[in-house]
Amino acid sequence: MSDPKNLIRLPHTGLQVPHTRYHLADFQQMEMTCGIAYNASVYEGERMVGVIENKGNGGGTWFNPATYDDSRAVHEFVTACRVDDQTLYDGEALDHLITEHETALQVAKCARQRETLVRGSDADGLPAVSLVFGTLPARLKSPHSPVLSLIVRQLKASDPDVTAWEFWTGDAWEPLPLPANTK
Repeated sequence: MSDPKNLIRLPHTGLQVPHTRYHLADFQQMEMTCGIAYNASVYEGERMVGVIENKGNGGGTWFNPATYDDSRAVHEFVTACRVDDQTLYDGEALDHLITEHETALQVAKCARQRETLVRGSDADGLPAVSLVFGTLPARLKSPHSPVLSLIVRQLKASDPDVTAWEFWTGDAWEPLPLPANTK
């Protein structure tokens, strides 16, 4: 098992991983009656090691390995994963990898289009909603920015249960500096 001090914290989920050799590709999702079904291929370099899958029926997320060795290696990887230094079930770690991948795709798209990704979290700190705004992140850094006053209503209308907003600066997530009377 990996030493928790040597884990790498991923930027979008805070998932702590033992290495970053795995990457996801071919991500697909579809809304089902009980949830969202999705799958993504897992690669180590150029070689596919398996597929992460959730059938969208309220059940768990699973890893379908390409080989027995891949099964063992990915199991060791997800067993070593942590969030806030807490151990996760295999399916939870896989869900975080999917969320990390989805968010990275959103961030990359926003960067290409010179937009900013803003996300809101609920009282438990869990992501509740993501919004895209057609402005550069630098324009959201000051609570006195005229852009912020224009988007406050959209933020409130998107999800009234959000307790904290943050935006991707291009390097990290930072709290959105909303004026005090709008939080």
